Amino acid sequence: MLAAAPSTPALVQEFQENGFVRIPGALTAPQVTALHQAIDRDLETSPESWVRFDETLIETVDILLRAPDFDFTIENPVTLGFLRGLLGEDITFEEFEVMIREPTGKPRDVKGWHRDMIRDYHRRMEIGYISVIYYLTDVTERDHCFSIIPKTHNSRVDLRPEEVAPGEEHDLLGPAGTAVIFHGRCIHSGKLKVNSRQRRTLHLYYWTAAHPRASEWTEIPPRLYQRREPGLPPKLYSKWNVTDVVEGVGKKPRDLDLRMPVTEMIREVQRRANRRG
Repeated sequence: MLAAAPSTPALVQEFQENGFVRIPGALTAPQVTALHQAIDRDLETSPESWVRFDETLIETVDILLRAPDFDFTIENPVTLGFLRGLLGEDITFEEFEVMIREPTGKPRDVKGWHRDMIRDYHRRMEIGYISVIYYLTDVTERDHCFSIIPKTHNSRVDLRPEEVAPGEEHDLLGPAGTAVIFHGRCIHSGKLKVNSRQRRTLHLYYWTAAHPRASEWTEIPPRLYQRREPGLPPKLYSKWNVTDVVEGVGKKPRDLDLRMPVTEMIREVQRRANRRG
């Protein structure tokens, strides 16, 4: 059984100052193994539900609809305890993604340096959600890694992604089971390493009930929003049917049929972006 998060004043201060913290051992080895098995099953049984962005990156945003195996990561006391301290008891779950980065010789991630949710630099202060990344594989100096520009959520918030200079970044390494918690306003990117091993990660977003939903790509299934579990934040799954969504990359295009499978919709968004680019 995992203990509650080390929500010490020092750790909270580290997050508030730098915009991120790293928590080793947020998942146990058996939990990591079980998550790998669930991903392998889904890749085999639902390959059409995975979107390929390029030869290095595939992901799925609707695996919660098919597999309850991931539910415990949303409610993990190690991470949720820390998040409750930051966001309060009105904390809400927003999105869930599984991401796989393949070995590659490609030198640069397809997204480059960016802020999530809203790409418009002039709206950056609207970004207030917090993200959790779980490492399911070891991430060493030789592997693809998550890289962040410290303090770009507060004291360096005026930095533009295109102004990031080499050496300003902080690479977050760690063994499988590590959790990285970061402020969504921080500039970040996946950093590719030539001939890295395959890297697997889970990506979760949290915010509060007072805000519109950060992203609607992940549908929250009934087994979660119908839960009445003592000890959980009361509004954790309250955004399952919220239609007020932040105008940004997490909002589905309203000119498309919202009944369209989410993977097909993402592919259409990709096609439009490629035509514009």
